[in-house]
Amino acid sequence: MLRKFSLFFHPVEIDLSFSPFALRLENETYQIMKASDENIADLLKLEQEVYFGRTPWGRFSFKSELKKHANSLYLVVYQGSTLVGFVGMRMQAQEGHITNIAVKPSFQRRGIGEFLLRTMIEMARKNHAVQMTLEVRSDNYNAQSLYRKLGFKDNFIRKNYYITEQADAVNMLKKLTDKEQEEVN
Repeated sequence: MLRKFSLFFHPVEIDLSFSPFALRLENETYQIMKASDENIADLLKLEQEVYFGRTPWGRFSFKSELKKHANSLYLVVYQGSTLVGFVGMRMQAQEGHITNIAVKPSFQRRGIGEFLLRTMIEMARKNHAVQMTLEVRSDNYNAQSLYRKLGFKDNFIRKNYYITEQADAVNMLKKLTDKEQEEVN
């Protein structure tokens, strides 16, 4: 408890540094790197594929989020020149919040989404976060299953969170404790 109060009154500077690297999953090689403005066209194209022709986040939203270097981290995953996934996280008041995550449909169920989430969870822990949160469509059962596998629990329902579709979102929460970290490793 003392640690929480100490961090509240003397906040630790957020370190979201990330070095690009190659990853092998299921005999495939992927490049993981920080997202930049050069990736926006690919991000929009991937969103259209994942969200059935829609782009919940437009060019302006991505451009705005990618400028928030002090407390946000966005990662992209490429196989060759094809963007196959991305994730975004914002750090705020000892909380890591997943702002966006998507994996190309033909690359789903290969461990890419799980890898990206685990990476962000570790980044949040490194920055003294005590919890992680995210929102997911209430009818996106596959994503909810992955989040639960990683220890996220239903927190509450946000009615009409997705305004254009008039769809609800489930706010999910994962507590980040030292005991939990030992169990995951």
